[in-house]
Amino acid sequence: MRELTGFSEAVLADALAPEQAWARLCATMTEQRPMPAAIHFARFELTFLRDFCERFQPDTAFPIDAVCVHAIACRLYPDLPRRNLRALAGFLGHGLHLERRSLGHVLATAFIWRKLAAELSARGIGSWAELGTWLAAKEKPATPRKRTYPLPRERCRALPDEPGVYRFLRSNGDVLYVGKATSLKKRVTSHFSKQRGATERALEMLTQVSDIAVTVSASPLEAALLETDLIKSLNPPYNVQLVQGERGAWFASVELDSAATTPDERHRLGPLPSRFSVRCLRALCELLEGEAPTVQRRAAVVGAPLAFAPDETSFAEGFAAFRERHALRLSEQRGSARARAFAIARTLLLSAAPEDAEGQSEAEEAAELDAPVWDAARVCRHLERSAAAAYQVLRRASWLCLLAESVVTFREPRARVGRSLVLQGARVVELADQGADEVVSLGPRRRRGASREAFDAARYDELRILTTELKRILRDGGEVAVRLSARRVLSGSRLASLLRLV
Repeated sequence: MRELTGFSEAVLADALAPEQAWARLCATMTEQRPMPAAIHFARFELTFLRDFCERFQPDTAFPIDAVCVHAIACRLYPDLPRRNLRALAGFLGHGLHLERRSLGHVLATAFIWRKLAAELSARGIGSWAELGTWLAAKEKPATPRKRTYPLPRERCRALPDEPGVYRFLRSNGDVLYVGKATSLKKRVTSHFSKQRGATERALEMLTQVSDIAVTVSASPLEAALLETDLIKSLNPPYNVQLVQGERGAWFASVELDSAATTPDERHRLGPLPSRFSVRCLRALCELLEGEAPTVQRRAAVVGAPLAFAPDETSFAEGFAAFRERHALRLSEQRGSARARAFAIARTLLLSAAPEDAEGQSEAEEAAELDAPVWDAARVCRHLERSAAAAYQVLRRASWLCLLAESVVTFREPRARVGRSLVLQGARVVELADQGADEVVSLGPRRRRGASREAFDAARYDELRILTTELKRILRDGGEVAVRLSARRVLSGSRLASLLRLV
């Protein structure tokens, strides 16, 4: 709720009491009573307003004559996929921030009302009384049809069948969403061709799209890199992944017991996407050392919020099953609990889906959400998944530090010419075609610590996306080589094996 509304305790200091709010509202009204008012979802808002009137002016008639803006929009624009406040405002050319704040909603409603009033006037409805009569008249329900969008289909069909990045635009030029595509025409068309399965958020966004801007890229890999840069620079309201926000790169201590935003002698493990990225491994090490399974450790080791930690009995049974399943690895690995935990996590990662141990199918997520209680099997499953994901984040951090100062050559599947990327300071500084006999020079390699210091959230995302694209190219039959120095080149099966762990 805090994220949705931007609420904090600080706003209470200047907050009005309900009776003050009602008095100020009445003071803004003219002598005309009842006062005409346009409210987006009038049925919802009138409940509160009538309650205020009954509480603070019980002997006075309700002073507001409201019309529902949503009801008017349903009559005027029956084919729009969505007509909630944000969708309708965007469709008409007004940007409304995703944060739910009353002032923004009032300004959006005022903007919408002016647009609707002009449309109503064009239809011969010029007075409040005529509007009431029009709304009261029963209309024949529209025959159900396929979902239609404001953007003309011809605009999608005219897009190039090439890789690149697309931006959905409002009529006022605001960027709503940034996406990448192997084929711009096919990917953009797919957004508008879905008749089932589209989320409410997606339909709200597509209702506002009036145009599309595209940037063609030389390869899908370069489109993916451009996408992450544009998302961070434009901060589109409908992008969720790769948004900068308040994120940063984190670095964990060797003991895994603390994290910092900058690397130092103690915090050398990183970059990591979150301060909590490896707390599962820390909790696992402590449990293997015989520490008590406190509620904090139980929550951390299965990757759950504290309020949803497994109960003591279920956790004890699940952890016993985990130890029994990995008894051989525990007995083979000599040394500290940390070494044993890492050995188990590595084995789990190698046996996980090849793409990403952090991933989870929608069916699995739904099953987990529907599960009413923890049991031994669920505890063991979550423990294994969390350990593998945390270990993968650590391996990825080491890989990204190598990649930060390198030359990457790649050839997309079915492409005739390869491409080269030069990376310095965890950033792509050069992109070019790569001939068969051409060698791109690599500058002097910086020390490992300097590579870590170069990372922030943006550079972490860029190199993580690059890694994902390199894995895709190898998976689909393309070619990749990573030159770390004049004599050290990673390619072929050796590179594929390394990428499997990151």
